[in-house]
Amino acid sequence: MDSIMQRDKACFVSGAEVELDKHHIYHGSRRKAADEWGCWCWLRHDIHMDLHQRNTALDQELKAACQDRFEALYGPEKFRQVFGKSYI
Repeated sequence: MDSIMQRDKACFVSGAEVELDKHHIYHGSRRKAADEWGCWCWLRHDIHMDLHQRNTALDQELKAACQDRFEALYGPEKFRQVFGKSYI
């Protein structure tokens, strides 16, 4: 599924168009659902690695922004049904 967060293939944070990784906003046991529901974005590789290693503030910002977008499209009940909790 396409991303619900962006249309263009560019880093969601910096706008860069090279060295991009697909970042699943909800990862671990929620990664498959993130793929199925379009809860991912493009991140420049270095930003992606930093996010997974130590940038918990960006991780939380992306989770909250994605939840807002998902709920606007499908409703809050569906978000909790799919992802099991709220990140806002």
